[in-house]
Amino acid sequence: MARELIDAITCDWHAALPGSPSPTRATHVRILENGKEIDVCDFCAWLFDFYYPRREAVLELLQPGVLDALFRSARDRHPPRRVPAQLTLAAGGQPPLAELPPGTAATGKGNKRKTKNGAWKDDEVQVRCPLPHRAPSPRKYWVDLRNRTGHAHSHKKGNGEGYNGPDIAFVLQDDQKFTHFCTQHQVCAEAGGYGFLNAASLNAHHNKSKSWAPATQEARDAAETQLQEQAAA
Repeated sequence: MARELIDAITCDWHAALPGSPSPTRATHVRILENGKEIDVCDFCAWLFDFYYPRREAVLELLQPGVLDALFRSARDRHPPRRVPAQLTLAAGGQPPLAELPPGTAATGKGNKRKTKNGAWKDDEVQVRCPLPHRAPSPRKYWVDLRNRTGHAHSHKKGNGEGYNGPDIAFVLQDDQKFTHFCTQHQVCAEAGGYGFLNAASLNAHHNKSKSWAPATQEARDAAETQLQEQAAA
């Protein structure tokens, strides 16, 4: 077997792993965006086909902060038995979550009732997505501002790739106003600047979008001129 692997083509993806694990036989060839080829094994071929076209969205989902928030949001698989509403109210408490109207928050330390995708939330800064959504989504589809980039990835272009946040003309709610704008990336500049509510959010965007193509000076100048005209209006 060792002799066979020495003579055979080995998986380039496994070979790139730190520590140089034992070689794995390559059985497939895949082509990168630059036109060059790599040799991969069965597992890596499957992973490449799923991951490579979606790598930006996958990397965003696998950020430590995102995973930490995901793990903290996990629910108990065996929640405690609900107390009947009559007993809860007799004790001077609040109705159980099942008795609350949709979108109503529980008081005290309880969790909120899960809100349907696209629904308006009184306690979140949201943007409205102008793209069509599958039935029975709300006609006005609202997205948490902090999740708009991930929501944009869920919509596909004609080539099957997900949109980036600046590709979609999200509408900010009436009582909020963008004060900081990114013009460093081509997609952000072409959108006339990608808006944020504060400097911290803008910096977080820059940290998470380092793989985005930088804007040409012409596109950046045009975006900044447009922003100055809007501010003066």
